[in-house]
Amino acid sequence: GTKIWDASTGQILLSLLGHTGGVNDVAFSPDGARVATSSGDGTVKVWDVSTGSDVSKQPLTLYHPRGNAFWGVTFSPDGKRLAASNIDGTVRFYALPVEDIIAIAKSRVTRALTQDECQKYLHVDKCP
Repeated sequence: GTKIWDASTGQILLSLLGHTGGVNDVAFSPDGARVATSSGDGTVKVWDVSTGSDVSKQPLTLYHPRGNAFWGVTFSPDGKRLAASNIDGTVRFYALPVEDIIAIAKSRVTRALTQDECQKYLHVDKCP
């Protein structure tokens, strides 16, 4: 797992568990409330670390459509978008606020989403 240390004391502040491959990059959101990790397992995970050491809640998981490894990851200056790169030089941009994701889905999907799709892609328990 990924660990975040206090550089001045050497104390482990957070342990982030969940990737099945090595972590290639880590980025903090501008407000310091979230940490994004990119991995060779084809995912980027966004962790809510605003609660301190309690990161037991499942992170937001973003998937590469072909399962390719992600290398770099960074937040936009406003913290609403996430850029993730992979080895072939492509960069994917992800919307993070659920309201933005739902608006994009409603504008592009021509059918109703299933309950499973809403949970997996929109990260909401019930479809909007």
